[in-house]
Amino acid sequence: MFKHKTLIATVTGLMVMAFITGCVAAATPGAAALSPSQGGPASVSPGVAQAGSALGNTITVIGTGSTLGAPDTATAQIGIDTQNASLQEATRLNNDQVSKLIEALKAAGVPEADIQTAYYNVYAEQRYAPETGQSTGQVIYHANSSVSITIRDLTKVGAVLDAAVAAGANNISGVNFSIADPSPLEAVAREKAVADARARASDLARLFGVEVGEVVSISEVVTGGPVLYDRAAGLGGGGAPIQPGQLNVSTQLQVSFAIK
Repeated sequence: MFKHKTLIATVTGLMVMAFITGCVAAATPGAAALSPSQGGPASVSPGVAQAGSALGNTITVIGTGSTLGAPDTATAQIGIDTQNASLQEATRLNNDQVSKLIEALKAAGVPEADIQTAYYNVYAEQRYAPETGQSTGQVIYHANSSVSITIRDLTKVGAVLDAAVAAGANNISGVNFSIADPSPLEAVAREKAVADARARASDLARLFGVEVGEVVSISEVVTGGPVLYDRAAGLGGGGAPIQPGQLNVSTQLQVSFAIK
């Protein structure tokens, strides 16, 4: 009876070992894979397998295209800082000067719809003696406010800024230029990006001794808006000398081509 139990335990142990060995073999990458010449799938890394199953054999490149365009819109932030020992007087002075500023901007040709309050702040400043660094007990109140304006006639930019200064503005910042509708320039840049992508793919294919096939996928790489180019063009009219320059509109396309 004891020998019979020992035989059953031995057979059972061999079966468990065989089952474990089979599981390990199945879990080992490439252990049971066959090459295409052997009638089975080739062993590849998980990343390559995922890309291959979706796109097959491809060449993927990023094509870039750009073109220049003249800006037609300017924006600026114009502010007024008033100060007084009385909080009420500081805010009153600020409100009065901002009202005069807005009227001056409209008189200079900026429509009311293109004038927007951008910032308003009131704070107290403690005064200190420069000799001792100790507080003098004096408090000065500041009222700061600014408006954001859009100028659609670039020949008026200098005159508008001068009118703002004459109306009491003591802080002008963020004068930026843009193109109201960049889509025509983006279309030109996109065509150049396509040509650049094809040229890059052809060059890579030549280096590897293959041929470029049909397009498998296309995606546009999202970047920032037009950037200022260093070639400037002066504005006509009077006022402060403003140079809008030119804007560089660019786009990038990621294109995957099949390999013949």
